[in-house]
Amino acid sequence: MSAPFYKFGLFGDETSLIVAFVTGIAFGFFLERAGFGNARLLAAQFYFRDLRVLKVMFTAIITAMVGLYVFSRLGLLDLSLVYLVPTLVWPQIVGGLLLGAGFIIGGYCPGTSCVSAATGRLDGMVYVAGMVGGLLGFAEVYPRIVGFAKSTPLGQVTIPQYFDLPYGLLVLLVVLMALAAFAAAEWAEHRIGGHAPDENALTSRSPRLNTIRRLGVVLVAGGVFATFAGSPYRGPFVRYDAKQLALDAGGKTDRVSPAQLADWLIAGRTDFVLVDVRDAAAYGRYHVPGAMNVPLATLTPDFAAHNERVICYGSGDGDGAQAALVLRSFGFPGAYAITGGVEAWQADVLFPTAPNAKAPAAEQIDFARRAAIARHFGGAPRDGSGAATPATPEMPKIVPMPESAAPAAPAPVRKKKEGC
Repeated sequence: MSAPFYKFGLFGDETSLIVAFVTGIAFGFFLERAGFGNARLLAAQFYFRDLRVLKVMFTAIITAMVGLYVFSRLGLLDLSLVYLVPTLVWPQIVGGLLLGAGFIIGGYCPGTSCVSAATGRLDGMVYVAGMVGGLLGFAEVYPRIVGFAKSTPLGQVTIPQYFDLPYGLLVLLVVLMALAAFAAAEWAEHRIGGHAPDENALTSRSPRLNTIRRLGVVLVAGGVFATFAGSPYRGPFVRYDAKQLALDAGGKTDRVSPAQLADWLIAGRTDFVLVDVRDAAAYGRYHVPGAMNVPLATLTPDFAAHNERVICYGSGDGDGAQAALVLRSFGFPGAYAITGGVEAWQADVLFPTAPNAKAPAAEQIDFARRAAIARHFGGAPRDGSGAATPATPEMPKIVPMPESAAPAAPAPVRKKKEGC
């Protein structure tokens, strides 16, 4: 499986929180070890006396950029599955200026302030308190500035896409820019900060190929390779392993049961997109709550982000399974089908049949739970004779939409945000 892993079941929510916690602790540890929990050291970059922050950030940027490009070209990473923060031009420019002003005044950015506070520094604690206060203040004024906050949207766009540049050329240009920034930073530290010449510096007069120069050579070589290697993104169509397809089908790992989907909907989960692949008329007569209508013949590689978990269903078992296969061929590794389609949903979730009166207690208890779920979705459990039992009035009802009022393409369910 290509990275990223979380959305496609390699580990669940609990493990993801543990991974995030461990990663955060490690990130904070290395920031503190590098001295970034000290406001004096961070503020020194604005006076050109100590520019290690600039060096660290550029090193991280170009290492990640070249590494991601190479991993993608080797097939170890699918960049189309990596979440991109949507671009809102003017709101993000204003936000960046405010963040920069706060960095200059307080000497910290949000991450380094948390590191400083965690190590017991008073100024870091004050900065964190101010950051929390700023968040509360922003929440109060947000309703008045929501129009501006959502203005000038460009969507999830990258610089090569917007300016129609080759991805590899951008990699090389950023590497060269970073090396130039390193050289300028070393010059400023020597002339303004009074740092003694360092033989291990990029601009050292020694002809020796030191560690920094070796890293620079490797990164430039990576940039040159990227310039001629093409786009790191995969095309809209991908090969699907027939053996893996057979294993998925045989083990039912590409399926979601109606009961499982009902539990997810009741729990309010928003980490998947539910797609009804029937025609608009059938969708209008009845559809699973929260489903968007995308008929099977109109599925395209860009109908949703490729890092989404997509659950498809049709009239029976065949349409949903076929839609999931089509989406996987488009590059959606998290495509699944509802077992039995909408017919199984109606039979198992909306109209479950009561067990025999002499059935075991466990079976009776399970039916009571299923009956409550049926009423939640506007259905009615049936007794052994097929007659519906009375619905519980306090449970919410979902009325099937009449055919004449069916929208052609309803909006998808709201997704929880990713990234930072």
